[in-house]
Amino acid sequence: MVKIGLSLACYPQTDETWSYIPPLGLGYLASYANAYAGGADFVVERRPADLIEHKPDFAGLTFVTFNYSYAVREARKIKDALGCPVICGGPHVSTMPTLLDPVFDLAVIGEGEETFADLVRLWKDRGAFRPEDLRKIPGLLFHNEEGELERSLQRELFKDLDRIPFPDRDLVHQKWATDGSLVSIMTSRGCPYNCSFCSTIHHWGRGFRCPSNEYVVREIEEIRRRFTPKEILIYDDLFVVDKKRVVDLCRMIHERGLHEGLEFRCFVRPNLLDDRVVEALASVNNHVLNIGFESGSNEMLDRLNKRGCNIEVNHKALELGRKHGVRYSSCFIMGIPGERREDILANFEFVMSNTDVFDNVSFAPLQILPATEVWQWAKKIGVDENHMRGIVLEPDDFDDERDFLMNKWPYLNGDVIPLEEFYVYYMIGKRLEKMINDMTVLRKKAQQADAPPSMEYITSQIPITSIVKEKARRRLRTLMPTEPSLLHDKS
Repeated sequence: MVKIGLSLACYPQTDETWSYIPPLGLGYLASYANAYAGGADFVVERRPADLIEHKPDFAGLTFVTFNYSYAVREARKIKDALGCPVICGGPHVSTMPTLLDPVFDLAVIGEGEETFADLVRLWKDRGAFRPEDLRKIPGLLFHNEEGELERSLQRELFKDLDRIPFPDRDLVHQKWATDGSLVSIMTSRGCPYNCSFCSTIHHWGRGFRCPSNEYVVREIEEIRRRFTPKEILIYDDLFVVDKKRVVDLCRMIHERGLHEGLEFRCFVRPNLLDDRVVEALASVNNHVLNIGFESGSNEMLDRLNKRGCNIEVNHKALELGRKHGVRYSSCFIMGIPGERREDILANFEFVMSNTDVFDNVSFAPLQILPATEVWQWAKKIGVDENHMRGIVLEPDDFDDERDFLMNKWPYLNGDVIPLEEFYVYYMIGKRLEKMINDMTVLRKKAQQADAPPSMEYITSQIPITSIVKEKARRRLRTLMPTEPSLLHDKS
């Protein structure tokens, strides 16, 4: 039987923070090939080079843009040691099909299960990946006889997601979540939005697709039978696109008791939340919603093409959280072209005015991803497929965060805010991030310890929020180049 090695290529420096969730994509490839391509002997390793000892017939790596250089180096180790084909797939090659290092024999573009199954069938039949055969398989990028990149016809997206087997979680969990306490699930593919910074639609295609709710419930039941999850992470790009679907699915989960003894977690969008949706999510122990507030400035939300989202909508989402007892985990983007000082301070004010409803926050520099509108902005400062320093990471980029941001990261807003000043704001954001996260840790410890009423009061009532906010404002004023009026308490 053909032996196939699979791995997710992620820098060891960021593996525990960026790659702690078992990669469902690898599990889907294995389960689909086993169901529709006659099966194979699959092995998975967390480090690509660890596949060498298994001596696979061919190896497959998946990776995102910032791990591209690392993936190339790991692929070369495999190629040098075994001489076998090394193929790849994932968001980077799907969004930049004009660049593929020669170490990769071919790349799977976009949704990969059926294309990968075709490759498994081809290997079983021919024992090789020859250009004349690859041309017949839709969804591929490969090096032809002349060494040039050639792309086959585009693969049609799945219309019936119910026909896809559940991912082989045993295969990937053995190298990631060994205790089974965190299990992820995908209940949909795609997103109907087109935010300036996001490349999702270029990987999954435009639009939104989902299997039946019965299919999703069966998968949750299987997860509970085979693992002991404390949390099920719904890893959809945007879970709440179809609000009726979400409400009905939560009802089915609740009726079958599948929420008992665990937490759910999902990704939402402010303009798609209403009483029905948030109440339904809370009913199945989805007490923390991952949400993209992105900015406290309407101008920056427009710049990011956050269609349907503005400050008023974001505040309504916060009120829904308060009403139904859920909190938010949110990222705020900094370094957007055209971003003014008051826009950055509006981010801080938005968080400090709502500390009671945030579980955690993060302040992140704007990422530049291929095929996005941000990529087009970055071209103006010389970024292209041959100049991706600071976008595709190198090992030394992890040595010193300040050196990376000041010297390597492509900063797109230097004509409005000097980079040195931006870095000050970024570090203030990191301190505020830590403050919110520390408050969450304190609150959870108090709840778990059967704390006396006085402790419950200071960790869950409004007075502590006001005290912390005022302390934070005083601290931030000392860090600012000049005193920002936006940090003054308006109450």
